[in-house]
Amino acid sequence: MYDFSEKLFIFVKSYLRLIGRAMMKEMKFYGSTTVGERGQIVLPAKLRTDFKIKKGEKLLVIGNADQYRIMLVNPDTMSKQLELMSQNINKIRSKLKKK
Repeated sequence: MYDFSEKLFIFVKSYLRLIGRAMMKEMKFYGSTTVGERGQIVLPAKLRTDFKIKKGEKLLVIGNADQYRIMLVNPDTMSKQLELMSQNINKIRSKLKKK
């Protein structure tokens, strides 16, 4: 269902750069978590409640090791955002071709 090839990853990376500053202004601290023996972490209850994350739900994990940054993203939300961006890019291309 979700083909996160290298091309799509570059697209996502560009998108995240565009919204990065706005996201940082709205960030909220939810506490801390510890990585267990099997590499698992527990998301704080308040975070799960605020984001309506249910048991068994799949999340995309995107990161930047150089900046020690990790982001969890709902795949459906990401797909919708990418589709909207793709539509906007196509509209821009269409307008540029007409000139």
